[in-house]
Amino acid sequence: MPPIAEADLTAFRSALSGPLFERGDEGYQAEIDGFNSLSPMRPDLVVGAQDEADVQTAVRFAAAHGLEVVVQATGHGSYRGVDGGVLIHTRRLDSIDIDASALTVTIGAGARWMDILPRLGEHGLAAVTGSSPSVGAVGLVLGGGVGPLSRTLGWAADRAVAFRVVIGDGSVVVASAESEPELFWALKGGKVGLGVVTRLTLAVLDLPEIYGGGLFFAQEHIDTVHRAWLDWAETLPESANTSIAILRLPPEGVPEPLAGRTLAHVRFAYVETGADAAQLAERGEALLAPLREAAPVYLDGVGVMPTAECGSIHAEPFGPLPIWERGEFLDRIDQDYVERILEQAGGSAESPFATVETRLLGGAVARDPKAPNAIGGRGAAFSLLVIAAVVPGLNDQALPVAGPALFDAVAGYSHDEINYNWAGHPSPEVFARLWPADTAAKLAGVRKRYDPAGTFGFGN
Repeated sequence: MPPIAEADLTAFRSALSGPLFERGDEGYQAEIDGFNSLSPMRPDLVVGAQDEADVQTAVRFAAAHGLEVVVQATGHGSYRGVDGGVLIHTRRLDSIDIDASALTVTIGAGARWMDILPRLGEHGLAAVTGSSPSVGAVGLVLGGGVGPLSRTLGWAADRAVAFRVVIGDGSVVVASAESEPELFWALKGGKVGLGVVTRLTLAVLDLPEIYGGGLFFAQEHIDTVHRAWLDWAETLPESANTSIAILRLPPEGVPEPLAGRTLAHVRFAYVETGADAAQLAERGEALLAPLREAAPVYLDGVGVMPTAECGSIHAEPFGPLPIWERGEFLDRIDQDYVERILEQAGGSAESPFATVETRLLGGAVARDPKAPNAIGGRGAAFSLLVIAAVVPGLNDQALPVAGPALFDAVAGYSHDEINYNWAGHPSPEVFARLWPADTAAKLAGVRKRYDPAGTFGFGN
């Protein structure tokens, strides 16, 4: 950190409503800790923003002292290592305001889907969410936002109405279709380097129920079900959403029927607005029937559910966890792709991964929205996500070998672009694939306009 006078730090601290931590202070690490406990975060200063004014104060202080600003809400999407500068933690900005008549929800930067969805459910409303209910809504939207209902409902960012943003000089602007339209475009998928979003308004929809959940298949059926899943998935209408994952579950911390097992997990959601529970069950069950017949079902967790519970479909864990994660967006895949995945992580493979998921995209994910945005990867047909909970002495030595080997095996299926929310800590090579060239150039111009000094880091 550049030398900063103690008087300046004292004045900074007194201007904040929330806490300020210097590296080494008691409470510093607890303030930084998020979902992924492996994220390399060592900022010089951490601001626990209590309100928007704290964000403004922190940005102005950082700009005045030549410090880079990085933002964290829940720690799911830590997109880069941090070694210095100012980390602004926004988890305390967790307001949720629903306007049921206008079909909108306005949320603070720290609000998570696990808190938003039940509130929407009280009104029979739904939003496009991520797969994990503990993910922050703002971070998801800034990267685009694909979730368990997206083939039907599109990206989360497609439903953004307005953002309140602290920009590089510490002032606040409202970005919408009518106000600051270039920034509005960029915030829908541009992810980083644009400012600190403090509030977001999203359009929601009247959708009280869906037909969804998961089918689990025993280890000996993993390979058969994977082969059947691909043939089946390619027949589905866009009202159906699905992915398939190979799960290697720990002996503790998960429900007893799953503990310690290696399973195939087919995730499924059928979405139809205006349908009642009986219609959802009839039509959803008809679509899912071929997968139920592919092999004996070990555990059947699919049925009509409140849309507010859609975060349970992928059954993702809550943190903090020491997570190794890597993703990829894919073009059309085939049975050769399936065989390569099974060789690396199938039922008979020795694998260090907790989850190897292939997800069907297309449908509304692929369609251009009415209002343009900066989302990268819209044209991909499938995605691949690989996750491991790093356990020293168990898989920490295997991951640096097995991870690259799996992705090398399927490299021929990679889409030209990869969405930022799948990119993890992007290398320069991966960063160059996040957007088409014209989108990347336009984003660079918007960043320069709203943050000419480059105060906001964005990891390229």
